[in-house]
Amino acid sequence: CITLPMVICLMCTLPNVNKPGQKTMKHAVWGFAGAIAWIGVFSYIMVAAAEVVGDSAGIPIEVMGLTFLAAGTSVPDLLSSVIVAKQGQGDMAV
Repeated sequence: CITLPMVICLMCTLPNVNKPGQKTMKHAVWGFAGAIAWIGVFSYIMVAAAEVVGDSAGIPIEVMGLTFLAAGTSVPDLLSSVIVAKQGQGDMAV
């Protein structure tokens, strides 16, 4: 529900390389460049939203950047490391 707008944007702008006939270098380059562009857009939106929340709550922007945004970008790494470690591949988790 929350990620639906992002999924729609990605599906409409990035090639589906899993379809037969779309596994060419052109599609790979377009998909990579598009993914990098979307990461930039989503990062900008995340920082802007954190600024609004911080201003509303009276939290200085420096504190928001050092705590909430840093934690928000580290949690996915933590979760993927835990999943890989549970699968018995501890060397990949490090």
